[in-house]
Amino acid sequence: MDINQRRQYIIDMVKEQGVVRIADISHELNVTRETIRKDIYTLDKQGLIQAVRGGATASETVSGTKYGHRTAINIPEKQQIAQNAIRFIRDGDSIFLDYGTTAFEVAEAIKRSSLKNITIITNSTTVLSTLLYEKKVDMIFLGGSVRGDEGSVSGPLTLDNINNIYADFGFFGSGGVNLTAGVTNHYFGEVEVSKQMMAHCRIKIVLADHTKFEKTALYRTANINDIDVVITDDAINPQIAKDMCLADVSFINGELTSKDVTID
Repeated sequence: MDINQRRQYIIDMVKEQGVVRIADISHELNVTRETIRKDIYTLDKQGLIQAVRGGATASETVSGTKYGHRTAINIPEKQQIAQNAIRFIRDGDSIFLDYGTTAFEVAEAIKRSSLKNITIITNSTTVLSTLLYEKKVDMIFLGGSVRGDEGSVSGPLTLDNINNIYADFGFFGSGGVNLTAGVTNHYFGEVEVSKQMMAHCRIKIVLADHTKFEKTALYRTANINDIDVVITDDAINPQIAKDMCLADVSFINGELTSKDVTID
């Protein structure tokens, strides 16, 4: 297989699987990992795929990892998700709120709501800036190593700070959601933070607009049966919605009212 055939193979596998790992492609093609790494780097520069740590994913899914680009995508859907999310929150609750554009919409929804005495624990600088001066919210910013293009923090300092904090709810974004791979995301550091948050909250709620379903990012955050609630919007494929409803998770798509919230 020559270089052009090899690179076309990588493109085809990314289109088919959504995400590929350098180690897997290296084994399948019997070439060195460094060769595949260089191929992925070249294809990334050409805009054909998106390089991520340890592999590659489709450029249209991971341009999603560029925060400024994502803020303009699926805004009504994210706002619907955010409105449904805050209906779980009661006055006096404590909340882990991770990074991402849907988390930002949750922060905005909290700001506009009548909720009070809420404690928000976050690793997102955008959530922090949104709620910093809200008197009804007590902010705990976790600190750590900053990834500027996402406005998120992660690393040992972040994880250590979570160790001594426990919350009522945790709201988590995702790069992909499906029944086989579970909840996945693109960056190892942030995934480790989300896992730690999940271990320290009573109710785990995943927020994912309809475009995230049946996609798989590089790193697993949690299995579906580790999650208490998945909230999406009403544009989700009906068959995917049906399959999710059959899983061992509360699945919410479309409008939700306060009387529909039954988790205690």
